[in-house]
Amino acid sequence: MGRNLDVETMQNRYQAGFDLFLANKAVVYGALARMAVPRFASNYDDLFHDGMLIFVKYRDPTNTPEAIKKFNRLAGYFVYKTLISRAKDQSRRRQTAFTVDTDTLTIMAEDTAYLASDRLQTNNLLTLVYADLTSTERQVLLLRYFDQFNNTEIASRLAISHQRVGRIRNQILTKYQRLLIEQRN
Repeated sequence: MGRNLDVETMQNRYQAGFDLFLANKAVVYGALARMAVPRFASNYDDLFHDGMLIFVKYRDPTNTPEAIKKFNRLAGYFVYKTLISRAKDQSRRRQTAFTVDTDTLTIMAEDTAYLASDRLQTNNLLTLVYADLTSTERQVLLLRYFDQFNNTEIASRLAISHQRVGRIRNQILTKYQRLLIEQRN
């Protein structure tokens, strides 16, 4: 009984964060503009989705318009700084990836997938979604949200097009939203 309450509380918190995001998308758009990322850039959608997830997780329960305005300023800065930090990490990862031999890289990839799977299992809501995913969707989820690869990097890793990766991510999001609706009812 307590576990279901925790899952329900977590779902309500994420739903409230997502609702707040939908009302304040400009915060993430502002962070991307501050990063000088043009809308036609190949990684714009990736960065926007990342910013949305950061915003939803960072969400603070606010009630008054003044508190929401203050939160949005702080959240915009937090989204900006987090995205910049991730971009620097990706840049470092790309620079060091070419200096590792293929055997070590294979072992590292297996270890990363194992660790990411462990982290995923500890999150109750994602565990429910994870159980409903195909193997390709699981790989995309792990590479995107735990290894922080962009669509192009995932596509080259899985030998599929980046457009296909985008469709798979949308399928995952649809399953997640469907699960939220089912859990509410």
